[in-house]
Amino acid sequence: MEWIFLVLGAMLVFAIAAAFVGSEAFRLGHETRSAIFDLEEAVREVGDALPEDVQARLTYDEVRELILATLHHLEDKGLAFLPGADLHNPEAVVIGEDDAVAVVLAAVDREGLEVSDEDAYQVIDGLLAHLDRIGALGPPA
Repeated sequence: MEWIFLVLGAMLVFAIAAAFVGSEAFRLGHETRSAIFDLEEAVREVGDALPEDVQARLTYDEVRELILATLHHLEDKGLAFLPGADLHNPEAVVIGEDDAVAVVLAAVDREGLEVSDEDAYQVIDGLLAHLDRIGALGPPA
């Protein structure tokens, strides 16, 4: 008789645990994942992923400035938010590559950096690849 209660108790514990794990897995599977952006990680990854000739021309500080200019542009368009900022869900916003490069190059000129258009494009492209990798980009338009 004791075995029956032991088996029923084990089955009850298993059923409760399975229900809890299943409900949490379902909830997490349908919850939007938030991307956490670390500037230093992005600078390191983008800088290391650049072609060798671009790496020879740019310092990590210049890569950081280009990344910051790109992020400020995304923030101005309502697509990036600082920690603690009031998040809103913008409707579909499309930013052309030419627009992003032009804005970043204008910021480069203001900062007095000597960076070619192609090098800036390579950094922006690397940053977008990094943002995609961490899950911070939506689907392509």
